[in-house]
Amino acid sequence: MRTQHEESIAGQEAPVHSGQRTAGNDASVLLIGEVGSNHNRDLSLARHLIEVAAEAGMDAVKFQAFRAEWLYPPNCGEVMTPMGKVDFFAVLEQNQLPVEWLPELRDHAHRCGLRFLCTPFDEEAVCMLASLGVTALKIASPELTHLPLLRAAARTGLPLFCSTGVSTLADVEEAMQAIRAVNPRAQVSLLQCVSGYPTPPEQANLAVIETMRRAFGVPVGYSDHTMDCELVPAVAVAAGAAVIEKHFTLSRDLHGPDHSFALEPAELKTMARRVREVEALPDAERMSAVQERFGAGAVRAVLGHGRKEIMPAEAEYYPCDRRSIHAIRAIAPGEVLSPDNLRILRSERNLTPGLHPRYWEVVLGARAVRSLAVGEGLQWRHLLAEGSVE
Repeated sequence: MRTQHEESIAGQEAPVHSGQRTAGNDASVLLIGEVGSNHNRDLSLARHLIEVAAEAGMDAVKFQAFRAEWLYPPNCGEVMTPMGKVDFFAVLEQNQLPVEWLPELRDHAHRCGLRFLCTPFDEEAVCMLASLGVTALKIASPELTHLPLLRAAARTGLPLFCSTGVSTLADVEEAMQAIRAVNPRAQVSLLQCVSGYPTPPEQANLAVIETMRRAFGVPVGYSDHTMDCELVPAVAVAAGAAVIEKHFTLSRDLHGPDHSFALEPAELKTMARRVREVEALPDAERMSAVQERFGAGAVRAVLGHGRKEIMPAEAEYYPCDRRSIHAIRAIAPGEVLSPDNLRILRSERNLTPGLHPRYWEVVLGARAVRSLAVGEGLQWRHLLAEGSVE
């Protein structure tokens, strides 16, 4: 039984439809199998992963439609990853999903009884995926500050699943305001997320699910980067998650950026089974049931403090993973700033972030007063002459 206050909050929730299942009021938890880059640019592997998701009991399978040049400056340099130190831009280029695969992957997912979801990383990808007939768009955590992308996604009218890793409650609020400004009736589900790869279970902070549900009056789920396939997903559902998203792979021994922190097929199946077991219980019994199974201390640890803030596992990514404004070619003093020489990108650890994308429309058409190098983050000093502001 829900409390009277919980009923009033739930009444504000707009169910998010994604195919046959509904994420929201009185609905089955939507289970999303996240392929990410684990297709290894091999179409047969991508198709096999769809079949694995269906066999495991997922409701949807998700891919990512990114282009390296719309994610990072080409000179973002070498970065330490789960694969070791790599030329990050080159790795991204090697793992781009060929867009010509998308119709075949969509159709194969449908044949397997799955909803087909995909994450866009630029406005052109938003339009492409909408024309492909996806039933919802997934916004990745670092894109929560990419306000032009959020507005483009909202204009499609498609339901949006927005991950909130490397974000504070204020970041989430600004993203929601951007979406609502162009589509007041947009169907949005927020996903609590910690952008640590992998995330220690004790940093999952699953009590944020209730925090964001009360703050924004929308369904809230969990995008899970822990290696846990039982405790964390089960507690997330007991805490009210409407969606569970999880990376999966055929084997963590495969080479690639996402394999090492993904679930293997048997683990994905176990996760789905645990979620459905908890979901089958009455609301009032779920938390006590998971406490009995896993121990009250373990449950308290993964619930956390419930404040939507940057967790230790993602702190190093907070400055560099979020989008900001960067030069995509050398810009000389006096040159007019435009989409031809600027782009909203992530910066990675080797580059300094630029201005927040909220200033995108402000800086377009302005003239640079100082030069910018390729990949450099645009700062106010590039726009304001010395002594122009006291």
